[in-house]
Amino acid sequence: MALMPNAPAGVYSARVLRLALLAAVAGALAIAAPASAEVVLVKDREGRTITFDVQAPDVDVEWYAELLRNAAHGDEIARVTVRVVATDDLRMLCGSGAGGCYSGTTRGGRIVVPAARTAMLAHTVVHEYAHHLDASYGVPGTREPNGTPRWWTARDMARRLAAGEVSRTYSLGWDRAIAEVFAEDYVQLHLQTPHRIRWLTPPDETVVAALRADLAEVTGGAGAPPPAAPAPPPASTAPVVVTRRGTIGARRSVSVPYELLGPGRRVTFSARLGVATAGAQARMEIRCEGEPPILRALVRGRTTTLDLRHRGPARCDAIVRNTGRVRATFTSTLRLSLEPALAGTSRSR
Repeated sequence: MALMPNAPAGVYSARVLRLALLAAVAGALAIAAPASAEVVLVKDREGRTITFDVQAPDVDVEWYAELLRNAAHGDEIARVTVRVVATDDLRMLCGSGAGGCYSGTTRGGRIVVPAARTAMLAHTVVHEYAHHLDASYGVPGTREPNGTPRWWTARDMARRLAAGEVSRTYSLGWDRAIAEVFAEDYVQLHLQTPHRIRWLTPPDETVVAALRADLAEVTGGAGAPPPAAPAPPPASTAPVVVTRRGTIGARRSVSVPYELLGPGRRVTFSARLGVATAGAQARMEIRCEGEPPILRALVRGRTTTLDLRHRGPARCDAIVRNTGRVRATFTSTLRLSLEPALAGTSRSR
């Protein structure tokens, strides 16, 4: 879903593995047991084959397939393989902090996404498929990535590119990459999830009409308008809790990226350094975009807690960092919840 900074040409990956506060994502972060790879072939509504390379246990392939059936597409859908993997394998294939990734050319592509079933993941799957569309169809006279022709004009991309507002690479950041703007706009045709390009307004009627016209042309009429996508899972007011434990190498760190989609959030981050290794040194950190970091030293055998109230919206990382010269064992727990005044409401964002 996002081109990572300095990524090789043609490789797209998700901006962060988002722990959206009220989405049920804790299960998606659990370590899944190894499973044998299985290739599953399903059909779209026109009889085209969609290929899934399933490398995680208990995957509901039909849930992923229905998302893609309902997304505007054409014959290019038969030239992509969707690989569904355990979360730990996703990090190895897509990079630390990635929620998914895409690589491909006009000849074919591969989407890698984790095994889960959440509104957040639905957004990622459709976003990554947009990168496959981008790679499959071009704008005449314009170097890739470039979205589709009418969309390119409606979003004024030629001027933005010349003015340095956007880039074909990640030199200006993830949200300034042309490929990511296109992918996020494509998602808005299908799902009622937040538009993740913060500096640019979501697509208005002009952009939506241009994108639908492009998709109708390149997909043989399947894109105007696209059929309704399956509804995301209902929001819950239950807290999201992520626990990590293990060993950190010297001068290394373990990070849990998360996103607070609205105000009035409470973030509780606790960490404990094991007592077994003499000389171990570490600290815990909360780092949010545009804010000074919050740092606390860890004492061996003692739990340290950061309790942050009335936070958000924000994109952040909860980090345990080994600052010493020996390996250290640790346990950490990140808890994301609503402040009491909001917990009784049905609004998730």
